[in-house]
Parts: sequence; structure tokens; C-alpha cells
Amino acid sequence: MVKRTMVPLLALLATGCAAASSESAVGVTDTGTEPVLLTVETRSEWRVLWIEGDTDLPDGAVVSYRATHELARAVPTEEWPTTNLIDSGRATVQGGQYWARINTLNWPAGEVEVLVQFPVPPQPPDVDTRYGKFGEHLTGENVTDLGGMKAVEVESRFEHRR
Repeated sequence: MVKRTMVPLLALLATGCAAASSESAVGVTDTGTEPVLLTVETRSEWRVLWIEGDTDLPDGAVVSYRATHELARAVPTEEWPTTNLIDSGRATVQGGQYWARINTLNWPAGEVEVLVQFPVPPQPPDVDTRYGKFGEHLTGENVTDLGGMKAVEVESRFEHRR
């Protein structure tokens, strides 16, 4: 099963920062904002969970991901059928895409939630300048306050089958 979520996000550009795209004028307002696209797609193949997405974040930007099986919330850790019912990591944007793989060999059937976030420090210096070291230049409906840090979050839920 594939589920794709698209979330537009407005990010304030740092002073003097020029957009790299020839289409940079499209969607730019007088306030110095630009639309940022972040999607997440999940698929299971041969006991591997693929987390993939499209974005217009610059190459080298890093997104973080976390996959959580429903049993991780309902059953004590010592009763888990496998050690990785919660798995997390980071993926680097390259060519407008990011991806990661998680081994689901021993996962039982059940609902899985995948959460992808941007930005989570550390980021490359040009990404920090553009969006803020802690996302302070991010603005828009889809920005979440994470206790002193702002981030955009996209989520996918799907039914994992063995």
C-alpha cells in the first residue's frame, strides 16, 4: 500500500539569499517567502519498509524520520516480537528526493506511523542560513512548534502486512 502526503510550507529567506531555481519568482511574495514542498511515501517490499519523498529543499538538506509500529505503543518493550518496532534516522536530500530503508523482517501485521521532519539540527551552513538553525525562519500553517524549535512535519500511516 502506498500513501503519499504533500505539505506546502512557507520559509522565510535569509537576507541576500538568492533562489537557485529559474522558477524562483513563482509563488514569491513581497514578504520574502517561498513555497517549500515536502512529501512522504511508504512502501513495503520483501520485509523492508521504504520511506521516500520529494522536496524542493536544497541538496544536502537533511530530513529526519521515525517509523513506529502500533505495538510499540501498546506492549511493554520486553514483550516486543522484535527489537526495532521503533526505528529512526536521517536522510539527505539529493536531486529533490530523499529515501531510507528499515528492516521489518520480524514485524507483525499492524498499523505503522511514519513521521518525517525538517529541519532537525545539524544542517549544512547554507540550509541553516536559509531556514534558521532551529527553523526560526519557517512560517506557514504546517509548521509545528517543538518546544523552542520550528519544523515542518509530514506523516504517513499504513497497514503493515507480513
